[in-house]
Amino acid sequence: MKRIDADERGILDIAWSPDSRWVAYVRGEGEIRLADVDSGEIRVIGPGVSPGITADNSVVFERDDEIRLATGASDRALVPRAALVRGTPKRGPRISPDGRGLVFVVCNVFDKESQSRNAYPYRHFLGLGDTAGGAKLLTGEQWYGGSAAWFPDSEALAHYEFDSTGGARIHVLSRTGEHRGVMFGLFPSVSPDGRRIACKPRGGGAIVVYTSRDGGWREDSVSVEVFRLPESDGRLSVTPPQWLDTRLVLVDEGGKLLRVDTRKEKSEELKRIPAPTRRGTHTMAISPNRELMALEHEVDGGFELLVAPPS
Repeated sequence: MKRIDADERGILDIAWSPDSRWVAYVRGEGEIRLADVDSGEIRVIGPGVSPGITADNSVVFERDDEIRLATGASDRALVPRAALVRGTPKRGPRISPDGRGLVFVVCNVFDKESQSRNAYPYRHFLGLGDTAGGAKLLTGEQWYGGSAAWFPDSEALAHYEFDSTGGARIHVLSRTGEHRGVMFGLFPSVSPDGRRIACKPRGGGAIVVYTSRDGGWREDSVSVEVFRLPESDGRLSVTPPQWLDTRLVLVDEGGKLLRVDTRKEKSEELKRIPAPTRRGTHTMAISPNRELMALEHEVDGGFELLVAPPS
């Protein structure tokens, strides 16, 4: 187990590079850093949140209602407020596993359909693009909070939302904006083969796994399994389950880090790795090659960023 960094206020929004060498994260109250997990070298990117790493190890992040791209010592607006819908905040970028795809939130868009129903006439929507050219299209996906998880081939993503009418739902969306299916749950994570989605139910105490039987994600294409967890206090962390392979899943719940075997319906605590801190943002992430886990761990006087093999 290796200590990468520490801060008395926290280590948040952890993300890996496509080559599994670098980790981006937010330190303290909003300073983005990029760390080489082999050498321990740390680069300060600057103020911002929601970092992600591109194929050439540039950093995409959110700052001042824009999506920005930092390369070397400089940064520029990748998706400015004027993109897609002029004057709207752009937030919450998530980079695809190949480092090229980009999904983000377009906030406070005027929506005629909402106005016609005497509802709040402004909605949040999803935007899609890439890390080379920025914004490409505004999807029809309304956004009620949550985050997004890309499929391993970078051609689709699963995003979750929680609203007062539909509840906790996960939507599968192609890279070109096509809606492919919906299921119930929060904090989705896609298996390495792209055939399974693990998520957390609203009340905790289990993980739910959806398996596509034919490559599709409509109701008639998906089977559902529920795996109960031994201990839960009903409070969920935002960190999604983490797939070790197509069978084993790591999940933090009840102050413990548990490994769930989805073939034997069995779970066990991983005692050599501490459970990540429970927060309203990601505090644990597995590397794309599945060989390392990066997580925030609470210690006396603050928090530290640890990297360790996920076993």
